[in-house]
Amino acid sequence: MFNKNNSENDILTKTMKQCPLFSELSGSEINDFLGIAHVRDYSAEEKVFDEGTIGLCFYIIVKGSVKIVSDPGGEAHILKEFKKGGYFSEVHLFSETNHAVSCITSEVTRLIAFARPDFEQFIRVKAKTANKVLMKFLDFFGERLDALYRENMELKNKQRK
Repeated sequence: MFNKNNSENDILTKTMKQCPLFSELSGSEINDFLGIAHVRDYSAEEKVFDEGTIGLCFYIIVKGSVKIVSDPGGEAHILKEFKKGGYFSEVHLFSETNHAVSCITSEVTRLIAFARPDFEQFIRVKAKTANKVLMKFLDFFGERLDALYRENMELKNKQRK
């Protein structure tokens, strides 16, 4: 873990506690997770990752904001924006796939990043705590799949009309 002073650690702990994926963890369990965290500051309009690059990290926004963009034909299209407390790229904790989009900061931004190899090691060492988080991720992915299924059905129904 990076050296963090007490007030910075308090901010990181609070940010993680507000993230639904970590909300049920105790303070000491969050501190365990912060032990594998990488905290990085980005300047405005800095790329966090590029479309097509291998994804290995899950991110939580401590301060600032990011844009998720697609770049078809060289023209960037903003698909989604995340602000303080938001999180993204969660699938990359579980799958070494390429990013389908790019991520660019909108302003000076601080991110907590969790890398897949560190997370896998955490699962082996702190199984009980990791399982709590894994169950939250499963709930999250299940809800997202249900929403995509409903959206797909709506689109199919519109096409039939």
